[in-house]
Amino acid sequence: MRIALGEIVQETGTFTRSRTGREAFEAYGIFQGAELLEQLAGVGPPGGFLQVVAERGDAVEVVPLSRAWAGAGPKILDETYDELLEMLLAPLREAGDLDAVFLSLHGAASIERDDDLEGAVLEAVREVIGPDVPLVCPLDHHANITTRMVDCADMLVGHETQPHYTFGTGFKAAKLLFDWLDSGRKPAIGWRKIPMITPQDQFLTSGGPMKAWFDRARELEQQDGVLDVSPYPMQPWLDVAEGGWAVVVHTDGDAELADRLAADMGAMAWELREDFWKSERVEVSEAVRRAYLHQDGLLVLSDTGDSVYGGAPGDSTWILRELLAQAGDQPESDRLMLVPIVDPVAVNVARAAGVGAEVTVSLGGKIDNEFSQPVETTARVVTVSENHVMDVGERGSVEIGPVVLLRVGPVNVVVMAAAGFAICHPVLYQHLGLDVDQARAVVVKTASNFQYFDDWRRALVRVDTPGMTQSDLAAFTWNRTPRPIFPFDDDVAWEPGVVRGDV
Repeated sequence: MRIALGEIVQETGTFTRSRTGREAFEAYGIFQGAELLEQLAGVGPPGGFLQVVAERGDAVEVVPLSRAWAGAGPKILDETYDELLEMLLAPLREAGDLDAVFLSLHGAASIERDDDLEGAVLEAVREVIGPDVPLVCPLDHHANITTRMVDCADMLVGHETQPHYTFGTGFKAAKLLFDWLDSGRKPAIGWRKIPMITPQDQFLTSGGPMKAWFDRARELEQQDGVLDVSPYPMQPWLDVAEGGWAVVVHTDGDAELADRLAADMGAMAWELREDFWKSERVEVSEAVRRAYLHQDGLLVLSDTGDSVYGGAPGDSTWILRELLAQAGDQPESDRLMLVPIVDPVAVNVARAAGVGAEVTVSLGGKIDNEFSQPVETTARVVTVSENHVMDVGERGSVEIGPVVLLRVGPVNVVVMAAAGFAICHPVLYQHLGLDVDQARAVVVKTASNFQYFDDWRRALVRVDTPGMTQSDLAAFTWNRTPRPIFPFDDDVAWEPGVVRGDV
């Protein structure tokens, strides 16, 4: 049995005006051929696939193609996409006869000339392998499912939780693929596109309406003949031609059942649509006031408008400005405030001045200069780090790049030359000699992925910051998303196509 393995992953925020180039993928490692097998054991969906292969213990030849992973960011440059696609296709053309292709994608990536990177990749792969070779794709559940994706892939299997367990998604998708290959029974697929979009505030699957929706998916999977039920609450900063929520259902050859369950899941999401807009966000000055008053353990300030994990640039100054303004007479020895920001110019200024120097710098507000403005401050250069390599568990490893630590009273500003996975991780502070135990509050540039601070976190405040990933979705200009769509239009009427009943 011969199965090809590849990965191209990036999550695009289309409102961020810069572009993603090859260097963003290189920071996490671009692997080709045998490197995939050496580097991706235990890493993400490909790691889950490789685990299933190892557990089978029979003659499965994995044909490694290429891997390119870049987290989240703005649209990908066309030339970068063309290069990465050819790296994937070239070995695929030379692979000979294949029994299947296992292709890890995100589902919400765009390039300059095409809203739908995943659809384009799947279409290109399908042209090489033909119509009959099984093509299975694990996806992020914040994917935007398109007609082209459904037409070209045989299975689209989404994450089951937020925070995501990417290895588990790969494991599940691989098990389904091998079950198909062993039995010879092609899965049937049913899906619905749901004309709604919601902010990030209810995205965690541990509670609220998202938990109810995802729990329903797991319940339906217990029925005979149901292989997978994948809800897709699309990430909301994606202005694309087929934008909107979706659900995909796979059954053991029963197309009618797949369609009926997709209708049921779509109807449930639609019924809960108002609940997905509930929010507990706090205005910036009030959030910072609470942070300075906080006494018990670590308080997490979620910078919802500058979520790097959603494609934002990481240079919003809203919380930093308020932390500095309210610092007042807070002594430097007091418990620390930790805040990251992306500003390569400021990094270079601090590096040139050297450790111990006092510098006046303009911080942030340079990439996102629509919602944010630079903050000028005078700070002491405490530490300089040139290029720490960080282990990010099932995400593999990543180069953090040049980083400097600036201190202004109790406010410790970690200035990064480039945004990346480390911006929401305690390692960013620990590798500079900071003790998270001594911190009063930390700013995380995400609205969902607080789990890395679970050992310290005692409280959470979602800060209502403007920015490229803000929850006030009406602040953006939507040019490509299909209309009407809930909640931007008053005349949205949608029926799932099948009357919901006992399923």
